[in-house]
Amino acid sequence: MKRDEEIRNRSGAIGGTVSGVLRHRCWPVALALLAVVLVLPSLRVGWVMDDHFLRLAAVGSPRVPDVVDSPMDMFRFLDGNPERAGTWMDLGLLPWWTFQEVKAAFWRPLTVLTHWLDFRLWPWSPALMHIQSVLWYGALVAAVAYAYRRFLGYTWVAGAAALLYAIDDAHGLPVGFLANRNAILATLFGVLAIMAHDRWRRDASRAGAVLGPLCLAASLLSAEAGIATCAYLAAHALFLDRGAWRARLIAMAPYAGLVLVWRIVWSQLGYGVSGMELYIDPVAEPLRFVQAVINRAPILLLGQWGFPPSGIAMALGPAGMIRLWLAAALLLTLLFAVLFPLLRREPVARFWALGMVLSVIPICATFPMDRLLFFVGLGAAGLLAQFLAAAFGRPAWRPTHLAWRVTAIALGSVFVFFHFIIAPLALPARAAFPAGPKAWSEQLHIQVPTDITVESQDVVIVNAPSAIHAAWSAARTMLSGHPVPRSTRVLAPALPSVEVSHVDARTLTVRPGNGYLAWKFDRLFRNDRCPMRVGQRVELTGMTVEVTALTDDGRPAEAAFHFVVPLEHPSLRWLQWKDGVLAPFAPPAVGETVRLKPRPPSFSR
Repeated sequence: MKRDEEIRNRSGAIGGTVSGVLRHRCWPVALALLAVVLVLPSLRVGWVMDDHFLRLAAVGSPRVPDVVDSPMDMFRFLDGNPERAGTWMDLGLLPWWTFQEVKAAFWRPLTVLTHWLDFRLWPWSPALMHIQSVLWYGALVAAVAYAYRRFLGYTWVAGAAALLYAIDDAHGLPVGFLANRNAILATLFGVLAIMAHDRWRRDASRAGAVLGPLCLAASLLSAEAGIATCAYLAAHALFLDRGAWRARLIAMAPYAGLVLVWRIVWSQLGYGVSGMELYIDPVAEPLRFVQAVINRAPILLLGQWGFPPSGIAMALGPAGMIRLWLAAALLLTLLFAVLFPLLRREPVARFWALGMVLSVIPICATFPMDRLLFFVGLGAAGLLAQFLAAAFGRPAWRPTHLAWRVTAIALGSVFVFFHFIIAPLALPARAAFPAGPKAWSEQLHIQVPTDITVESQDVVIVNAPSAIHAAWSAARTMLSGHPVPRSTRVLAPALPSVEVSHVDARTLTVRPGNGYLAWKFDRLFRNDRCPMRVGQRVELTGMTVEVTALTDDGRPAEAAFHFVVPLEHPSLRWLQWKDGVLAPFAPPAVGETVRLKPRPPSFSR
């Protein structure tokens, strides 16, 4: 008995110390410092993925002098101009199957200012650019910690919620991926808008009435994802605002008007997305967007609350997607059942829950990725901290029946394992490798030859593992300072196999094993509503592509490549992707066919 009492006293002392730390007035600052330390491995990342296009827009290249009309518009990747798309296809910055009116243009002037500062002060130092992203993340964590205290008080629950948000490994990629800095900025200004609005509505702060809309504007001008701020403003009006319903609606009017003006200006300036399979404009395609919400929202919420990361959806086929969706639906149903007593009692819990659910809707406009979960995580961390307090504490209102207690403790233990143990271990790794394991991602990039003779040659890569990586590689080559090919042509995806037939002196036909546009990322450049047809031709400098067969689901199954010179002409340098590297390729003899089946990229060389 005496020993049991000593154990209880010791446990109480430890718990009291932990509680004191979580409630300490300096906890937000300490958390910001912790977050900065955890993501410091991102300083060694360099430039990855879309970072190369930002660099082309900012510093330019003699080969692509007009990437954008102004460096201040560097997120206008594709503007729907067929001539510009054709030029990029010629250079190898886009694959030949690109829909030439494809648009991917985003209005992010505040984020652009931060990149402009980077490229103005230290254009050749990615490490210094990453320092800026790291500091922005530290500022976001501090703001979030103060927000939790605003809504949960100076309690250990608020401190735990802030800790959960700071160490969330889903935040690693946006910190390590310079072009995704916009998500950090949009969330930071969004959190400030929510706090300012709360000060206005609950403390009658006139400054809050002005700062709330201003911060929302800053969030929207940092990234389109800033629209998720409105999810928490709506949840606040429903569950936390103490005014009459008419007053609550009037209080929301400035934000609604601001969003409406922003959207009109956004459209009038030519921004938007179209012709892409993985991005949806909710206003232009509402039915398709609703379908995407149904398909993607559970998977995104599963990625936030548990495992696996939501990005795994991009690697799954239809059957795998169905299984993942069902697993997500099962977890969310169980989670709702366990959270229901808390939601019924606590208005703040309802605020977090509704904000989380509503904020997942806008990010369903693109493919599932954990990097989208900044706003979703704000509500999830607050709700999870409150749930853990109920599951492992003894509040008077907690259900007493055994089924709830066993389920709550089991589920809470799983969440503690993933969010307090696995997440802080995974966060540095995900910040250090935003494009995936380095050995694996480097195999997806095609290393085009850079000897001086290549400047007078068209590099023809028969098969490449990834069209988007080939585009990034072409941009990287143009920025390297080394000799650049006259053009780079990727004929087909490499995996799982490619059949190459020599038809005549100047013509090859290529048939990928799964057809074209089989991998989801290949559909970045053309969606299903812009199909190609048999006989359709794509005219490029020195080469014409003709679609010669379709798959059963309407994708190109085979294409013929007609060159203006014989295939053996020295102006053509033939390469194939083979076991993670580019190797020379000799076209087969006329009338013959060869089958290329390279080894898939591995996680080690």
